[in-house]
Amino acid sequence: MNQAIYDTANAIAVQPQRELDLSVGQHQPPAPVAPPSLLRTIFNFLGWLMILTLIVVAAVTLSSVWLMSNTARDIFNFDTQTTIVTSQAVVESIKGVNKQIFIEHYNTVDIDYTEAPQGWLRLLGMDQSFVLLLKGRVPAGFDLSQLQESDVWVSSDGKRVQLILPPPMIFVDNVNIDFENSRILAQRDTCPDFLCQDSLTALKDQMLPEGRKLLMAASQRSGIMTQVANDGRLYYEQLLKSLGFEEIRVVIRGEVG
Repeated sequence: MNQAIYDTANAIAVQPQRELDLSVGQHQPPAPVAPPSLLRTIFNFLGWLMILTLIVVAAVTLSSVWLMSNTARDIFNFDTQTTIVTSQAVVESIKGVNKQIFIEHYNTVDIDYTEAPQGWLRLLGMDQSFVLLLKGRVPAGFDLSQLQESDVWVSSDGKRVQLILPPPMIFVDNVNIDFENSRILAQRDTCPDFLCQDSLTALKDQMLPEGRKLLMAASQRSGIMTQVANDGRLYYEQLLKSLGFEEIRVVIRGEVG
């Protein structure tokens, strides 16, 4: 019986230690995971680098092929069809407006106008007189309605052209008197209206037409025709150049030699 009591005591003493061992075993931390090897990291880096390199090479290759194809198409273009500008097309381009004004002069002239009765009435010493300071604008250019197809020559290859312009002219109908800045410097009227014209009629019918003539004459003396010719040559040379011609000659009718 003593032996039985001893065995039972041993069993009771050993049981807590076993349970403790089992409990400790159940709550042990997980074993640490080994870090990836350095060799695998290097292989991954080299793999991504190779993929990026292949993408860049592919993009550069495609761009090069596209550029080379365009260059080859431009160099080895066997399309011999070219567009040649005809004389009629040149005339139509130039005759966009009927009158091309290139120069406008602003001049000042003096008008000394006197009117007196005719015949023996002149002995009475009656007259009317005006001294005017007249200012106005005189435009000049080319009347392009005179331009004909025969005035334009185009070479068979469409690279050379000659244009013959009509002579420059003053546009008489467009001469404009600047009434605001014109002045009557002196005036005398001792002639009754039934013997002489009234002042308004004399101004309209006599002095203004004479003033326009004097303004145009002043512009001619100041070289307006030469200016129009020079400006016209430069203008139409640029116009013909824009149409694709390489050799251009612009002359004024009457100057062709």
